[in-house]
Amino acid sequence: MLRLDGIVFTLINLLILYAALRHFLIGPIQSVLEQRKQMIDGQFASAAGKEEQAMQLKGQYEGLLADAKGESRRILEDSRQRAQREYESRVMEAEKQAGHIVDKARKDVELEKQRTLDGMQKQVAQVAMAAAEKILSENAGSVANRSIYDSYIAGAGEAHEADSN
Repeated sequence: MLRLDGIVFTLINLLILYAALRHFLIGPIQSVLEQRKQMIDGQFASAAGKEEQAMQLKGQYEGLLADAKGESRRILEDSRQRAQREYESRVMEAEKQAGHIVDKARKDVELEKQRTLDGMQKQVAQVAMAAAEKILSENAGSVANRSIYDSYIAGAGEAHEADSN
């Protein structure tokens, strides 16, 4: 049966075993667990700090990116304006040159027209002089005058057709 001294002895052994286990096994395990917990807490704090730094850097980069985009838009707009001014300048220069060319062509046409008219007047005068000489030299009748007049008109028409071509 159960004896009291056996129970007491077993209880004392259990208490000694508990104290020994607590001192040699549970204490070191708890200290290792506490160190691990502190290390994990430190890593969480470090990660939170790094996350905060990353957010600050992200904000800085986004600001720089926005500035760069604004600068690129400004440069692009400036380039467009310069290109438009250059285009307008070249168009004005081309229009000016075209105007000079048209004016010169008009002057050349006018000069050629004047030369043609002068040449025609000289030919008409020569034909008229020739007709007058014939009329004066022949002293003929109205039928002869009529034929001289017709030959004069035919000569003037031929001269005009030759100048036109």
